[in-house]
Amino acid sequence: MVDREVFDRRLSRLESLLRDLGALGASDLRAFRADRGQQAQAERWTHLAVECCLDLANHLIAERGWPAPDSYRAAFRTLAQEGQIDPDLAEHMAGWAGLRNILVHLYLDIDHDRLHAALANELEQLTSFASAMQRVLDEDAT
Repeated sequence: MVDREVFDRRLSRLESLLRDLGALGASDLRAFRADRGQQAQAERWTHLAVECCLDLANHLIAERGWPAPDSYRAAFRTLAQEGQIDPDLAEHMAGWAGLRNILVHLYLDIDHDRLHAALANELEQLTSFASAMQRVLDEDAT
């Protein structure tokens, strides 16, 4: 059984971040390009949102005794292999893990147009992941 407090705290934070990121993704690209504050918010909040997803994935993997993944991308693939998320969602989440790595390690080379596009067009993938993790929590409660 997953630790309800671990899941609740991370899901709550993820939902809050997704609301904030959605607002940034809905902003005009030209205004986003000109506003370093918005860019910094997008970078940090995206990083934190993906960290929440990774924490949830790794907690579930450890709790269930599944093989430890050798990378962030592999954590989502493990969840798909174990039937917790759809394989297509796992691949999308692996892409978000890659974006997280860029934000953390290649921060000098961030493509803010691409980041804005991800927030405008792909944020529902993180929402789908949050929903899947909420289902795990709900199933464990019954």
